[in-house]
Amino acid sequence: MDAIPRSPFNTLETCFRLLTEGPAPLALDGRHVGHGLPARPIPLGELRVLLQHPTATSDLQHAALQELVHLATQQHDRWMVGVAGVLLPGLRRIAGSIPATDQRVASHVEADLLELVRDAIRQQASGAAHLALGVLQVTCPAHPLSPGPMGRGDPLGA
Repeated sequence: MDAIPRSPFNTLETCFRLLTEGPAPLALDGRHVGHGLPARPIPLGELRVLLQHPTATSDLQHAALQELVHLATQQHDRWMVGVAGVLLPGLRRIAGSIPATDQRVASHVEADLLELVRDAIRQQASGAAHLALGVLQVTCPAHPLSPGPMGRGDPLGA
């Protein structure tokens, strides 16, 4: 009996979870990014949720993604997984909008989307941040244009 191969997105989710949970999670410094993020290290799993929250502005999303892309271009491997993991909900939604005839085709679509993100990061950080913002916003409702703090009273705030 052949084992069913894991999809690229499921593999990414597993790797992302392993990198972002536990005693030393991969985290972005909220003090450095600003734009209302809590002033502390923010594990990327938590950041993914914060960036999709209705109180997250486009400015916040762009600043966080720009920093993630910068880290991915400088430090590669784990930060590349981090960027892709933060974008995974949007990538899943994009992939889901493409009709796939079978699991093999669906896996190819997922792999192609991940390759697009990887190549954008490798080729130009600025363009990659804009691509990442577009992917992230596929999963988010319209965001206010002005930054707002994510603080007390906000269920996701610090």
